[in-house]
Amino acid sequence: MSLHPDFPVVEGDHQLTPEWAITLPEPVNRRIEDGDLVLWNPRITVWMTIWHNDENASIAERLDDLKQHMSPDAEAIEQEQAGSTLFYAYRLAEETDEDADEDDQRMPGYYGYAFADTSHVQLAVYFDDEADVEIARALHRSLVYSAPDQAAG
Repeated sequence: MSLHPDFPVVEGDHQLTPEWAITLPEPVNRRIEDGDLVLWNPRITVWMTIWHNDENASIAERLDDLKQHMSPDAEAIEQEQAGSTLFYAYRLAEETDEDADEDDQRMPGYYGYAFADTSHVQLAVYFDDEADVEIARALHRSLVYSAPDQAAG
């Protein structure tokens, strides 16, 4: 698998913030673009944002807000509680650009959220082979939240 030589390569357990970590089963390049973390290799591209819960909204309130604003074309919706983290995901076929290559075989994107009390992770995973949806799901479910140390304040 060929990675881009001009960007850092990360794999395994990768700390995203002091509170969030992800497990990367294979090497990926890493960059920040427009404030988002981008992880990619020839099979997948992951765009990730971590949102702080500045409004002190409950997980249920934030999930409800997401559901109200997500595309009505979302499919294959999944929801799972794992400890104190709520995982929510769906698939969505993106409209292709008019100038896109006719051979564009892009599969519907995998959009995943991991909600915790103080923040949540939003990720979008893109791939060309439908079998790689399992990589997307594994990445999403590998997100681990560690509550901030209350004693440190």
